[in-house]
Amino acid sequence: MTDDRKLAGFHQWSLAVLDLLSATADRQVAYLRESAVGADELLLQFDDVLHVARARAADGSLAHEDLQLLLEVGDKVERVNAGPDSIWSEDALSAAVEWEDLRVTAGGARTTLEGSWTLGPAD
Repeated sequence: MTDDRKLAGFHQWSLAVLDLLSATADRQVAYLRESAVGADELLLQFDDVLHVARARAADGSLAHEDLQLLLEVGDKVERVNAGPDSIWSEDALSAAVEWEDLRVTAGGARTTLEGSWTLGPAD
């Protein structure tokens, strides 16, 4: 796989994760039920993206501005992580301010990154 294709794959994966993080609470709950996972899985997927993004920023294949957008989402992820145990319930996905703040920030990052990344086919 060429470096360009690897980068395109990273872009597509990142946008897919941001899309799920910014989805409505109903869509997130449906995903959790279909996948038979807990709400923490939404954050774990993003954590994986953030680790790769940091490595890509370090090697110069991800712009600093793009990393900053992802780090802003990471800050909201941390706020959810710091919430009470009740934040992990399906009801909290639609009721907790922390989840809504995360959805808004993730949606803004997704829109900005989608507009700046030229996506090609991934391997």
